[in-house]
Formats: sequence, structure tokens, C-alpha cells
Amino acid sequence: MASTVLAACGGDETAEKPEENKQAETDKEKEDTKTEENKEVKVEDTDAAKQAAAYADMMSELVKAKEGQEVNWDTVQQQYEAGLQKDVAELTPEFDQAIQAALTAGKSGEMEPIIAVQLTDKTTQSYFYQNQKALQKEAVTALTEDKKEDANLAFVQIKHLAEKVFIPTAEKRDNYYELSGDSSLVENINSGLSAQEEALNSGNAEDFQVYLQVTDKSIYRSYYLAAKSYAEKMEAGAKEGKEAKELSIMQAEAWGFYQAIKGSLGGGDEAAAAELDKLFTLNTTDPSTIKAAETNALFAKAVAGKIKSYYEKAPKLAAEDNAVEAKVGAMEGNMFLKMLQGQMTEKLGEEKTQAVFADAEAWYNAIAENKPEDAKAKGDAVISAVDSLL
Repeated sequence: MASTVLAACGGDETAEKPEENKQAETDKEKEDTKTEENKEVKVEDTDAAKQAAAYADMMSELVKAKEGQEVNWDTVQQQYEAGLQKDVAELTPEFDQAIQAALTAGKSGEMEPIIAVQLTDKTTQSYFYQNQKALQKEAVTALTEDKKEDANLAFVQIKHLAEKVFIPTAEKRDNYYELSGDSSLVENINSGLSAQEEALNSGNAEDFQVYLQVTDKSIYRSYYLAAKSYAEKMEAGAKEGKEAKELSIMQAEAWGFYQAIKGSLGGGDEAAAAELDKLFTLNTTDPSTIKAAETNALFAKAVAGKIKSYYEKAPKLAAEDNAVEAKVGAMEGNMFLKMLQGQMTEKLGEEKTQAVFADAEAWYNAIAENKPEDAKAKGDAVISAVDSLL
């Protein structure tokens, strides 16, 4: 049944508040976004908020497995079908198949309940990441077409998903890897959202597209670091003599998180991405044999492929006077570079790594200002540093 699960992945109107209550804003009301027509978008009435609530309801039952209690799988199945299934199946049908198979296996006992829980949880989180990407596209299209109300509707949902799903996951990675300041995933996600919101409020579709890369790739980095961290935990656990079940739970978590970024990483290096998927797949790889160095090398290879792709495309786009796409590509390339910051620091040291990121920033500025000679010099220096990790 485990192989079946894993093979599957290859609004209500709100009454106007009385005038005397309008001054007393609650935290929930601060999430509301006013449209151009001065109608309020109540975040709790949006599709994304309803889906996040359904996920929270599911997890409140599924968490019982972590405490050794019996899970009511029928209740979870009903919650999933009522609040999430249609949307998951429409956007990522392979995720829906994996979630359904995990719930079925958990109920029948063909899979350890806690493993079924982790597969359901992490695959659902991977869906939310893909949903965030879809909402970002909707916001860009709406803002470009000067449909501010539609852009606001999409963006308020992105912020809600960040608060309810992405930030909690990012905080765990920040704590595990001791990331703070400019390296913090939470700080980067919030910075991206703030910059996007400023661009949205000023109607600047170009800046919105550039800064969404900060938001999106920071969330992406949290999923990447989550999968990477479980590889490290599995190796450490095997050395400590942890039971096979505990290692399989970690493997299931790594696999679930990896699904969010697997397709994208394949664009950097298809073979490396496929090998990572194989390593994290239950019944394909014995988790006790997973080595952090091997997974880190595969991740570096795949991410390096993404970086090189953007470092090639952005200057060409600038030369073709496609300024917006050039800046978007340059920002995206640098956000992928940030994913290798830890490995780069480990190999090159803090000082040299800072110099590489200074070159990357200068490269972005040269692309934005269409200075091809400066861009080439700085870009070559960055790529040389990336190659040193392979």
C-alpha cells in the first residue's frame, strides 16, 4: 500500500458592521483587504482560508496518531472531501491520489498510522505551495490588467496561507538550521510579502512580479531545507540505532515535502531530482542507508542547474529589451542561489560566501540597468563559486 501511495505522485456575504464598531479593529479584521469599490474581502470567506481551515480540522484528528491514540479515519476522509479534495484534485491530481491512498492505508491498517498521517500532512502542505503559485499568477494577471479588486482577492489569500501554513513550517527550519536575519526563512517570506503588498497598493505590476520571487522562493527554500534536514536526521538516527519505524516516519516527511519542489528541481537536473525522489520513497530505499552528503550533493546539482539557467536567460532577456522578465529571471536566479548559502559557507567560508552574494546583487543590478559587460563579469564570478560546490 505504501508503494500505491507514493506511485500516485510520479462566498458568503458579510453584513456591514455598525458604525460605532468600526474603530475597534481585531487581528482578524487586519487581514481584510479593501477593494477599489470599498467592499471588504473577508479573508475567512476566501477559498484558501476555507481550505486551510479544513486542513487544520484534519490535523486536529490526525495528530492523535502521534500521541498513540486511535484516529477516526472516516472523519478525516469526510473533512478532506468536504473542504479540500475538489481543489487538490483540480490543481494537483497526483497529490489527491497520494492523500486518498494514505488515508485508505491508514484506515485499513496496511500502513503504520503515523506514516499515513505524515504523508497526508506533508502532501497537503505541498498542495498549498502549488496553490500559492497559482494565486500569485492570478494576482499578476489581475494587476497587469488593472483589476485591483481581483489582485487584492488573490493576495489576501496568499498572506493567509503564509500565516497558517508556510510560516509555521519555515520557523521549524529556521530553528533547526539556526537561521536568523537575512538568512531567516520567516524574515524572507515576510519581506517578500511586504514588498509585494507595497507594489500592489501602488499598482506596480512590474515590481510585484519581481518581489513575488522573494516570497515564492523563500517558501520553496523552506520545503527544500525540510527535505534536506530529514535526510540528515535519518542518517543520525540510523547511527543512534533508532527503530526502522522511526526512520520510515522521517522518510515519509521528507518525501511529502519534496513533492512541492520535485518538478521544479527536475528543470535544473532531471537525473538528480529523480534520484532524490527515489531516495525519499518508502519501499524503494531503506531509510537507514540514506546519507546526508549524498542528498546534499544531489540537491546542489539540481539547484545549480536552476541557477545557471537563470543566469543565462536574464542577460539575453535584457539584451532583447524585455526588462521586466529580465529582472524577474535575475531575482529568481538569486533566490535559488540563496538555497545553497549553507553549503557554500561550509565549503568556502563566511567571507568568501558573502563576496559571492555581493557579486550576485551586483549582477542583478547590472541586469536591471542593462549593463551587459558588468553583468557578465559578476555573473561569471557567481557561477564559478556555484561550480566549486559540485
